[in-house]
Amino acid sequence: MKKVVSLVLALILCSVCFLATTSCQKNDNKLIVGYTIYEPMNYLDENNELVGFDTELAKAVAAKLGMEIEFQKIEWSNKYLELEAGTINCIWNGFTSNCADDDGVQRSDKVDFSYAYMNNEQCVVVQSKDLATLNSAAALADKKGAAEKGSAGEGVAKDYIDNTDVNYFGKDSQAAAMMELNAGTVDFIVIDKTMAKAMVGSGSYANLAIVEDIEIESEVYSIGFKKGSELTEKVNGALKELAEDGTMMELAQKYGLENYVITDLK
Repeated sequence: MKKVVSLVLALILCSVCFLATTSCQKNDNKLIVGYTIYEPMNYLDENNELVGFDTELAKAVAAKLGMEIEFQKIEWSNKYLELEAGTINCIWNGFTSNCADDDGVQRSDKVDFSYAYMNNEQCVVVQSKDLATLNSAAALADKKGAAEKGSAGEGVAKDYIDNTDVNYFGKDSQAAAMMELNAGTVDFIVIDKTMAKAMVGSGSYANLAIVEDIEIESEVYSIGFKKGSELTEKVNGALKELAEDGTMMELAQKYGLENYVITDLK
């Protein structure tokens, strides 16, 4: 009887180990993308399906690597925590790689970055009626401004405002910052120009305009991975193939980003 019980326990133990191993292998073969809603990179279409340049490029990369893909919506200010916790294994959402965060630490010191695959810059957006007066950084000093918490735009917005404790409002997403400006609760926002070009001046945001007279230093987008991740090299290889076979440019043209995409990856 003891032998039978021992055999059963051994079989159960083997089964548990097998399932655990299979689960780990499955997780190791899954690309879990951390994103926020940000048109034209990752956003919901009229059918409530996630689309966008980054969404489709991530799917193409996963297919190249033979990996499953999962998209995990995050709060941008928590992106590093999500990556460290393993709830995502990459940050892929118009992630500026050539800048520092508010703490002064370069983002490249916090994560491993893929090749830079897109050019971008921050821009100031105001209501069209204010375009003639809010047309310089100095004019924004005593105004109310907003940007996405933890974004490159947040640093820019704070630099423009004299009293940030009172006049700066950090939002959970760039889309939320646009809604604040549209409602008139802030005077200006700082968001990615790729997003502004796609949304400002039409539809629900017809009354908003980009302040072209305020020029902000250009930046690049890359994909962020946990330090030491093997995914960085793998994704770089897939990106290079997709750049060389024309897929990246086709996606860029589809989303109006052909003037921003970088196809000479290195």
